[in-house]
Amino acid sequence: MAETDPLATTSASDLVAFAGCKLIPVDNSMTVVINPATGSQQAVAPQVVATIKACTEFNTIEAHTKSLVTSHAELQGQEQMVAGTLAHLHAEGLLQNAAQVCERLSDSASAQPAPTRVFVLTCDRPESLKRLLDSMQRTGRLSQHDALFLIDDSRASENRALNREAVVEFNLTSPRDMYYMGEEAQNTLIQSLLEQLPEHAEGIRFLLDRSEWQDKNTYGRARTLALLCSVGYRALVMDDDILCQTALPPVSEDNIGIGSANMRKATFYPSINNLLDNAITGDFDPLSGHARLLGKSLGSALHTINDGPLSPAQLLGANAAMASVLKADSPILVSQCGSLGDPGTGTHWVQFLGPDSVRRLLSAPQGVREVIENRYCWLGSGRHNIFKMPFMSQLTGLDNSQLLPPYFPAYRGEDTLFGAMLVTMHNTSVTLEYPWSVPHLPPDPRSTNMDSPIAERGSLMLLLARHLTEKIDYSDRSSPAQSLKSLAQEGIRMASRSDEDLLFDYRAALAEAQSDQLRVLSSKYAQSSQASSEEWHHYLKRGIDETQKALISQQSPTGIPGLSEGATEATLLTEFRAMANGFASGLFGWEETRKVASDTVEDMIRSRSIYPL
Repeated sequence: MAETDPLATTSASDLVAFAGCKLIPVDNSMTVVINPATGSQQAVAPQVVATIKACTEFNTIEAHTKSLVTSHAELQGQEQMVAGTLAHLHAEGLLQNAAQVCERLSDSASAQPAPTRVFVLTCDRPESLKRLLDSMQRTGRLSQHDALFLIDDSRASENRALNREAVVEFNLTSPRDMYYMGEEAQNTLIQSLLEQLPEHAEGIRFLLDRSEWQDKNTYGRARTLALLCSVGYRALVMDDDILCQTALPPVSEDNIGIGSANMRKATFYPSINNLLDNAITGDFDPLSGHARLLGKSLGSALHTINDGPLSPAQLLGANAAMASVLKADSPILVSQCGSLGDPGTGTHWVQFLGPDSVRRLLSAPQGVREVIENRYCWLGSGRHNIFKMPFMSQLTGLDNSQLLPPYFPAYRGEDTLFGAMLVTMHNTSVTLEYPWSVPHLPPDPRSTNMDSPIAERGSLMLLLARHLTEKIDYSDRSSPAQSLKSLAQEGIRMASRSDEDLLFDYRAALAEAQSDQLRVLSSKYAQSSQASSEEWHHYLKRGIDETQKALISQQSPTGIPGLSEGATEATLLTEFRAMANGFASGLFGWEETRKVASDTVEDMIRSRSIYPL
């Protein structure tokens, strides 16, 4: 190392990170590091590589040095050596530079996005639907959308009748009529698909026929119907228990977020009235808000968000591994927003909050238990965030002018599996979360219990999503259609595995999820010793104990929430194989299903058979 000041060759404003490199261990004294972005290839001591792996976010060499010295006891007092090593790696092209990322993302060219269609998904909640439709009338911007649809997944005939009547009433004063995709219209669409694509009948029934799922909640089926009604369009999909309003974030952040770690913040309220009284209403409607950037290229969107080119300083703290795979032409295929009210998550979501949100949780006067159980909060982003894998949002934008995958028709977690499949098919795409939210007010308060089990129990969709996510190759240039076929083949492959192999797959995936959870809980617990809340401290300790116990216990899929109660492992594995084969059949025929559905839906619109009378 040079004996001169190691920071002399770098500016205090230079932001660098170690990410995106290929590491090739050679022996105990050498690891070859290749940076594909710069082409640099160097031999580095393994202990150096192990240390700088912590430098995953863009920051100055000085800040990285302080962080490494603080977190590694063996480096205390060696600031000069650490800074010199980082400066040397930077000079040799082994560190990512924020300025290079900004240059790569500077192209603001973008094609004109497709028109928008709006979808409301409802299931046996006519009062909530009426409330949402009333709020949509007040937006005043409905005529800018190509079409409005209600996808009615209600089981009860009286609720379907009330929903149809609500659409009729809505159309009396709406500047844009709403189409009613109820039981009759859905059956018409399904029958048309079966008649024109008999070779794909099994897959079509699996994805769309509700009788295939008996008493299961078919959240994904309704979303797949929305996709089939919006082929070639951008789809804006709303749950029926929100209001079509925007609420600005009570917590704001600087710069632009890249990477999803701690991107969502939370604030907490003692009552629903207090929450609504403190809401800051936006001056735009959420449908227009979603359409603003959905379907644009990342470079164009960043230029719009930033009102000009992105500067390196704005990447301070950004995830460098995420930044390394971003491109100016990366399409924004999904847009999300936050929730004001019920967070829409499981009971123990607070364990994954960042330090600032935890501080607000612990300072809430009602106490930790009441905060967790009353579910009156804001959960969202305080800035625009760019990331890969979409997740839950009560109002979601989908650029369906691209080939998007279908949703798994039943069970919770359908959005997580959809996200994993989407990124597999479009590995250059990104998801955008806006810094605003919509009121999420379920008609019946959701029952949560802080004393319920904390350890991850897994779910069919989450485990499948984890399996697919581990296989994503961001350098793969297969077409979305080719990747879709590969996903179908993966379903067939999984269905052909033995009982022993499937049980091993399940237990390994669940153990990985629980291991991740244990790291989060342990980190929070270490920090909680400085907190004033004994309640929080004991909650985290219980979570650690439960998760450690689960990790050394033989797990069974019979413990997955939402599956057939009382079923044996053998029965569940048989059901899994049937579902894997059925979903694979749906994927194999999905491209043709989309084409036929698009023509059929347009015919239904022209004939007004989809119009509520």
